[in-house]
Amino acid sequence: MHHLLDWHQRIGRLGLRLLCLHLLWMAWTLRGGVLAGIFPATAALHGVLRDDIRHALHYPGEPLGLDRAGRRALRTRFAGLWRAEFGPANGLGAVLTVAWALVIVDRIVVGTLDLGGLGPVLAGGLTVAGAVLGVLTVLVWPLQAHFDDGAFALLRRSAVLAGGRPATAALAALGVGVILCAYYVIPGLIPVLGVAAPAALATSALWRTGVLAAPPSTPHAGTTPHGKDPIGQSDRNERTGRTLQHA
Repeated sequence: MHHLLDWHQRIGRLGLRLLCLHLLWMAWTLRGGVLAGIFPATAALHGVLRDDIRHALHYPGEPLGLDRAGRRALRTRFAGLWRAEFGPANGLGAVLTVAWALVIVDRIVVGTLDLGGLGPVLAGGLTVAGAVLGVLTVLVWPLQAHFDDGAFALLRRSAVLAGGRPATAALAALGVGVILCAYYVIPGLIPVLGVAAPAALATSALWRTGVLAAPPSTPHAGTTPHGKDPIGQSDRNERTGRTLQHA
């Protein structure tokens, strides 16, 4: 009975934290005027989730606080990440936007024009390209929270990860797909969990399968060039691209 109660409490804390993160994501997206705010807010969301997962892995008996002080710390952390990632996240978002626009426009053109026998081939190729781009989009944001790289380097990392660890990539993408299907079936989940739930699942899939590895953070040991979190010297290497394991 105690075990069941503990799980209920964990699920409740997780749901409340995801709600807080989704509300922060919406607030900071609006703060950037939507177009300039959505990608930094997405980067900040994944950065906070990265911190949460690392805390849960290294300190499983110490749940993150959700009281007033805990929520204030969460807002402060989210705001700091949003400001630090404003330029890099918008650069990555611009590349993804162009890529998705090309795939969608090409698919519409192929479906509109009569290309004879070539039409189904091109349509199938574009469908595959869209699926691959979807997987890369799911993977790239958790990696962006972990590495200090440019947009194209991060996309290359995502492609290497998808090719080297297809099961992990498929798990993350499938989990996000299941959540999106749940949103379609139960639209009321969207304003409650929104972007936070699929982001949390993708981040958790990468960390808990061992693709990303890092020792516990040491408080007050320093910050990364982008100020993403306090880390020790041994932790610095992960942000320069040295700990994407077996990908």
